[in-house]
Amino acid sequence: MPIIESDTSEVSEELSKMLVNRFRWNSGFYLDKEYFDEPCWLVSSSGFAHWFELLQENLQLNLGRRLAHAAADSEELRLDSIELKHSFFQKRKKILSEINYDWKSRGLGSLKVPSGSHKLKKLELEVHGRLQSSFSSGMANSAWEFITKKRHRFRWEDRGKDVALAHLEQDGIEVKKPIKIDKIGAYKSIEFNEIDSNPLRKPFELKFGGWELLGERHIFLYQDFIYRLVENITTYASDSYSVSLNADWEVFQISETEKKVWSGIAQASSEMFRQGGELFMIDNPQGWVGASQAELVNKGLGAVTKSKGIDSNGGIELEFCNIFHPAIVTGVILGCWSRSEGRDGKASWKSDNGELKLQITSKSEIAEQ
Repeated sequence: MPIIESDTSEVSEELSKMLVNRFRWNSGFYLDKEYFDEPCWLVSSSGFAHWFELLQENLQLNLGRRLAHAAADSEELRLDSIELKHSFFQKRKKILSEINYDWKSRGLGSLKVPSGSHKLKKLELEVHGRLQSSFSSGMANSAWEFITKKRHRFRWEDRGKDVALAHLEQDGIEVKKPIKIDKIGAYKSIEFNEIDSNPLRKPFELKFGGWELLGERHIFLYQDFIYRLVENITTYASDSYSVSLNADWEVFQISETEKKVWSGIAQASSEMFRQGGELFMIDNPQGWVGASQAELVNKGLGAVTKSKGIDSNGGIELEFCNIFHPAIVTGVILGCWSRSEGRDGKASWKSDNGELKLQITSKSEIAEQ
């Protein structure tokens, strides 16, 4: 299906200014200035849904609850870390309005709360413009716990095409607050000349609390959420299916179970790219710096700063300034390489004086010419 850009008369200039100002696009990342410059993945809502479905298929696991709790914990950490414009002691309605404005900025929909709900031990919250109902309900639960300062158990269901229904029940059990998760590589700001203009400059506002870019609804997902999701899946995936992806993760010193999860993520990312039908052509190894921008830089997944050939069969070595998550980036690059070379590749990471580098070569042995 072709992507058709929204008519320029429908572009919200106010929304554009807000997005460009809040999510600073720099060195391959979108950095949320309202959340300590937390990196964000700019992805279409349908793309993320498909990516998650592929991940579940690859690992042969039902990961809805892992997704829900990763979303809930990541959002709880964010809400506990920032200052809302309105004091907590002001009316809950104003705090909810502030939360919904933030959700709208991130493209996540809007939260509807029934009147008098703060007095109820059991209640139902509606998320309009949901993503997966599990994700949206996890977000709703964290928002409500922040407003009421009380713990709740939650479950979810779909209600119609775009609404998630979160069932909450007050729970007096003490639960530890989520803590920050260690990430691989610190953010680096470098001189980097983007080829394209900022993708956030032409958003089309949606009524339920979101926006479109190039005819597709898009969302921002925090790096913390993705790392938390990986951690949650890893604790559950010891007996998961081993993905037949040829990738060497040894440099990251992760467990065997986590290697399976990373391979599942990389495979899902590669398949998502391949099924999208995007063209990807490389004239020479050095062309990867510019050619990879659409799939990495424009989505906040990082940036290739140097590339070189390492064999006569399309093998490459890529150096990055920033990497959103190695498994996602590996999958995207493998998909791009396969599209360009017409065959499957294998991936290997190495560390060179503390700098991470990714090598892609042919999966099948090919005689040197």
